[in-house]
Amino acid sequence: MAQYQIDNVASPINFQEDDIILRTLQNAKNLLMCRMGEVPYDRYRGFDPALYDLPIDELRVELLPELDRVMMWEPDVEVVDAEATLLENGDVYIKVIIEVTINEGA
Repeated sequence: MAQYQIDNVASPINFQEDDIILRTLQNAKNLLMCRMGEVPYDRYRGFDPALYDLPIDELRVELLPELDRVMMWEPDVEVVDAEATLLENGDVYIKVIIEVTINEGA
């Protein structure tokens, strides 16, 4: 099973993607970019924006459990590792290493 990196930097979605791995990566990134409360009738889907208000050390502690919760909506993805960095402009950059649990030949 291969590992991939996603982050919380906005990028366009390819709605015509045929490759199952790339589609799964897009789904995982979309879950990371989605904020809890944005999806009607599924208010728990998405990243909890309250974590951005925590000090960076506390955010790092809470990050993996939150990402595990968020990625439950994509059953073919497992979070391996993650890190959060506070950028100079005050934004939080999140890098996530995920493992795609489907065969690349599928």
